[in-house]
Amino acid sequence: MRRPAILGFLVHIILWILYPSLGLSQTVSIQNGLGEYGFGWMFGRNGACYVVMPKHVAGPFPRVTVSTSAPVESASATVVAPFWNGIDLALGIARGGLLDRCTSTLDDLEETGAGLNAMHGELVRLSPSGEMTRNRIRFADRDYLSFTGYLDSGQASIAQGTSGAFVFADGRPIGMAITSDDPARGLFMRSGEILIHVHRFLDEQGGAYLPAPPSAEEGENHSNGNALPLRFIEASVPAINPQFAPENMVEEGRFIFGTQRVMRFVFGFDEPTAVSRIVMQSTTTENQTKPKDVILRWSVDSKREHFRELQRGEMGPDGVFDSGQMAGRNIRYLEIIALNTWGDGDVVIDQVTAY
Repeated sequence: MRRPAILGFLVHIILWILYPSLGLSQTVSIQNGLGEYGFGWMFGRNGACYVVMPKHVAGPFPRVTVSTSAPVESASATVVAPFWNGIDLALGIARGGLLDRCTSTLDDLEETGAGLNAMHGELVRLSPSGEMTRNRIRFADRDYLSFTGYLDSGQASIAQGTSGAFVFADGRPIGMAITSDDPARGLFMRSGEILIHVHRFLDEQGGAYLPAPPSAEEGENHSNGNALPLRFIEASVPAINPQFAPENMVEEGRFIFGTQRVMRFVFGFDEPTAVSRIVMQSTTTENQTKPKDVILRWSVDSKREHFRELQRGEMGPDGVFDSGQMAGRNIRYLEIIALNTWGDGDVVIDQVTAY
């Protein structure tokens, strides 16, 4: 984790203690590919930003636009949906500049005694300009999976477009709006239920997810004029076949190799070069997997003997590891270590790009 991220995390903890409502700021607005709007709630995990939302808010297309509270920042997110049949739940893996704003954690969805015993909470939504609106909600009809929330009289209605908005008690999210059959009433999925499914997916099932391959217009590739002239140096694992050689990580094609205890790759520049971002991508098919926990290290030593850690993080289930924008650092050699993989099978790395 880079230094600004550490400082941001510490500030978040201090503010969380002093001002529990800080968790409300993780509410985001969602626009899906049909042009429909709803809401979600974002959290950070291992260097990536995730967004929880109802499946019907995510819509039928693989990407949505996520917008934060004011000052508004927007980014695209790749959608993982559905989890299991009958569950109106989706998870977005957000890219772009949201990571510094993505300060809550998945475990903030854990239900507490105070939340379970609360009789009232706040329904939080965002205006088009990113201003936060809060409405008092009275809880009723709790069951194992959900509860019903009633707006206090005289308040704005639970109208179409509220789906995905979270209710908070004592600053913690306790439920997500799923449906509404009355302007004053809504059905909410309990946060503990969301936690169970998202935790299971990220810890156990993410390796089985096969994202749609990016189109020519999406993402960044080696033809991007902003990419630096990174070249392949060495790999600790051999390719399963010469046509899937490790050189493909900085050229056309894919590097495919068998899982091993040590998975280490070294890249370099002809001379020390200022680097501010590293992106690694993986597109898998059935019986293949992708790296999961990743360490970036760097060196200016011409003999490649002294490397220092740059960042640790997790490749998302969508097959993207993005270091985010970092302070520029002169690097001669870049080392990437994959500590493990999302699942079983041959490991795939499409490309590694430096900016």
